[in-house]
Amino acid sequence: MPQILTRKDYDFYECSSAFQKCVRRGLERESLYFGIELFSSGYSKYLWKRMLCVASEDIGLANPQIGQQINALYNNYKTILELGDTHGSEVVVIHAIMLLVRSPKSRICDHAKVYAMVTDDNFDIPDFALDNHTRKGKILGRSFDYFIKEGAKLENKVEMTDPYEDKFNSYLMDLQNKTIKEDGFYGYDKRNVHHKSIRHMAEWKAKNNQQTMF
Repeated sequence: MPQILTRKDYDFYECSSAFQKCVRRGLERESLYFGIELFSSGYSKYLWKRMLCVASEDIGLANPQIGQQINALYNNYKTILELGDTHGSEVVVIHAIMLLVRSPKSRICDHAKVYAMVTDDNFDIPDFALDNHTRKGKILGRSFDYFIKEGAKLENKVEMTDPYEDKFNSYLMDLQNKTIKEDGFYGYDKRNVHHKSIRHMAEWKAKNNQQTMF
């Protein structure tokens, strides 16, 4: 590959590698040095892309909010540029680098990526996925009752008060028993129609004023 140099004549690829390896090891000063070397050599877009990748590759589940934080800082950086004052944008880059360096870390997401992309596993469709939303599930006669008991089952469920669960279950049972029609999720009131625009709503109202709505 052709050699690309930074402002201080570091090989670009070596500088980039040094940046990420130092972030992984929590070497803050070195990470700042190599990060700003990339930034000030005109590779700011590349640096932000690398930092967004680092947030998942080297941190991931160890700090689930880090991706959002780095992306928010990237948006702040772009806003500063759009406002026409590039001076001061460096501190946002510094902020992002320091967050990455000081964050707890895990490589699990990158390892999982390799597994998912190259695995030779071949899983069968699990039986619990064959509910009334699938062709096979309908052939098996599986109803909304099966969906509630098996299809909607959660692992790692957070226990919290859910004032809507009973309504959800009773709605599905009413659909199953044909107490209400499954025609656009109107539910119990035919006025529960989603309108794309005020004009669309006006046309719908004019049409339905001429007929019984219930």
